[in-house]
Amino acid sequence: MTYLTPLFGPFVTAFLLALCLTPPVRALACVAGVLDKPSPRKLHDRPVPLLGGVALYAAIGGATVFFAPPAPGLLGLVAGATLLLLTGLWDDTRGLSPGAKLLTQGVAALLALAGGVSISVLPHPLLNWGITAIWLVGITNAFNLLDNMDGLSAGLAAISAGTFAILAARYAEVGPEQLPTAVAGAAIAGASLGFLRHNLYHASIFMGDAGSQSVGFLLAGLAAYGSWRSPTLPTSLLIPLLVLAYPIFDTTLVTLLRWRHGRPLTLGGKDHSSHRLVRLGLGRTETVLLIYLFALTHALTAALVTSVTLRLALIALTISASVLFIFGMVLRKVDVYGDGGGALGGGLQPALRKEEVIPGEQTDR
Repeated sequence: MTYLTPLFGPFVTAFLLALCLTPPVRALACVAGVLDKPSPRKLHDRPVPLLGGVALYAAIGGATVFFAPPAPGLLGLVAGATLLLLTGLWDDTRGLSPGAKLLTQGVAALLALAGGVSISVLPHPLLNWGITAIWLVGITNAFNLLDNMDGLSAGLAAISAGTFAILAARYAEVGPEQLPTAVAGAAIAGASLGFLRHNLYHASIFMGDAGSQSVGFLLAGLAAYGSWRSPTLPTSLLIPLLVLAYPIFDTTLVTLLRWRHGRPLTLGGKDHSSHRLVRLGLGRTETVLLIYLFALTHALTAALVTSVTLRLALIALTISASVLFIFGMVLRKVDVYGDGGGALGGGLQPALRKEEVIPGEQTDR
């Protein structure tokens, strides 16, 4: 387990930075009036400071700069994450249209590609760059959409980043990108846990779009930048998909069900998997912990895939996909739109009315 030694410094440093920086950032948000105010489409019943993404970014950046060796790929990721932090702050304070957010995410993806971050699975570089850009933008949005319940996005970021850090450090000899990937992953995990102290139960601060977008982008970038040792190329590709399985699942579920019900895909609402679990009768903390369990299970499966044959890896993937498919089939029955389209949970909470959805917002807290 000596390969974990390089992770200790960035993890602890980022944890302490996030833990200590979040309270003054929260005070600044209160003074500046950067608050997420209650509304019928949100779960909280009091104004909550935003700007948590600033503390997260500072903690991750400080630990990574101090401990990570120079790497062009990390520079590209930092440039993209910085852009998303700034545009996220604009969105948190003044609002930003879905089209403008998508555009800035695309530019951030180009910055990462220019730094050398790319998935290498297809025969032509242009195809690889295209699929990498789609991956970066998709996962960034997935984490943005997951920031809808106290502690959910930060906890999943900690699990995902910690898994990437451990696997990258375990196979440090695969390539020069492994140590930077491991250090950055440890920093994201530590910062997310430090922030979680203020965000998990009756959150005193939210990470906002500035945090969810930048952290999601960094995780997507690490998945594309690192090399995941495995007996075959197909199984090595499964590892990022398994580590980030829950954000992918939630976004896919919401997209398909909104399309099926004829609802705009870019509008916020209480129709994510977390909201559906609450309508089934779970408490919010129970819901978040259950989703953590799903993420941990898939993270362990990803670790298993690194050391088994392709056949066993495919069996593990099939089991994981089957569990999520069954879970999705249950959740789709929950009536969150108030149109009688779901058979479960219809009487537990008032349904979200279409006129209560605020155009242009993607954070569904």
